[in-house]
Amino acid sequence: MEQDNNNKTIPFIILAVLGLCIIIFMQLGCIEDSGIVVENGDTIQVNYTGKLLDDTVFATSDPDIANESGIYNPMGPYQPLEFVVGNEKVIEGIDTGVLGMKEGQKKTLTIPPEQAYGPDDPTMIRLLPLVDNISTTQTLQKEITLPKDQFNSTFGPDYKEGDIVQLPESTINMTIDSMDENVNLSINANVGDTFKSEQSPWEEEVIETNSTHITVKHMVEVGDTISFPGTPWNSTVIEVTDANITLEHNPIPDETIQTPYGDMNIKFNETGIIMDTNPPLAGETLVFDIEIVSIVKPEPTEKPTNENETGNETEP
Repeated sequence: MEQDNNNKTIPFIILAVLGLCIIIFMQLGCIEDSGIVVENGDTIQVNYTGKLLDDTVFATSDPDIANESGIYNPMGPYQPLEFVVGNEKVIEGIDTGVLGMKEGQKKTLTIPPEQAYGPDDPTMIRLLPLVDNISTTQTLQKEITLPKDQFNSTFGPDYKEGDIVQLPESTINMTIDSMDENVNLSINANVGDTFKSEQSPWEEEVIETNSTHITVKHMVEVGDTISFPGTPWNSTVIEVTDANITLEHNPIPDETIQTPYGDMNIKFNETGIIMDTNPPLAGETLVFDIEIVSIVKPEPTEKPTNENETGNETEP
C-alpha cells in the first residue's frame, strides 16, 4: 500500500520540477512568451535614465534617481516618456533600440554620438575675448526703404507722404519721403541731437550728418556697466578714447540661452567667452537604461470594400 502511494507521488514531483524548469528557462530567455513586441508606428511609454560613460546622470523619469544624482527639479514631469516609434521624435538610438522589445522588458542602450545628438561642430562655436574693443562711433544710413506691408505692420496703415513716424522702442523720428509699393523714409537728425534705442545699450549723440549718412557717438564713461540686448552678462567700460571703447565682460555661471538660431551654451574661461550652439550633449556617447511600460498598436486601417468612397456600389 505504501508503495502505491509513493508511485502516485512521483508524477506530482516530476510536474513540479518541470514547472520550475520552465520558469527558470523563461527567466533565462530560453522560452519566449507570446507578448506583443514594439514595432514602428506603435505608441509606447518608456521609463528611462540617461547617463554619460562616466555614469553621470543627465536625465531620468525616476524622481528618486534624479534626487540621488543631484538633478532633481521640483517642476519636472517625472513620468514615462511617450512617443510614436519611428516618428523621429526621440534620438535615433532610442527610436531603433526599442524595436522588438516587450512590455515590462528592460534594456541598456549604448548610443554613439551619430545616433544621439551628433558630433561637436567647431563651426558652431564662437569665441569672444573677455576684454574687447568696439568703435566709439558708428555710421548709419540716413534713408531707409521698407516694403509697404512691412511698414504697415510696423507703424500702421494710416500714414501718408510727409508724415513723421517714430521707430518702435526708440526715440528716433523719421519722415515718410514717398509711398508706393515701397515706403522711403529718412531719419530726422541734426548735429548735437541724441536718441536712445532698445537695441543699443547706450545713448547716441549725432556728431555728423549729410544727405546720405549720419554718424553717431556712443555716450559712455569709464566705470559704466552696460548690458547688450540678448546677452545674459553685463560689461564694464574700462577705457574710452576717440577711436575705441574698451569693455570687460563680467563672468557669469555657465548658462544656456535661447536665440533665433537655437539654444546657445555660454561658458566663461580665463581669457574669453565660449558661445556654443551645439546641442549640450553633442559629441557624447550616451547610455540609456530603459523599460517598456506600455505598447499601444495603431488602429487598423479598414480595407476597401466593394463600394467606392461615396458609399455607392461600384459599376460592373
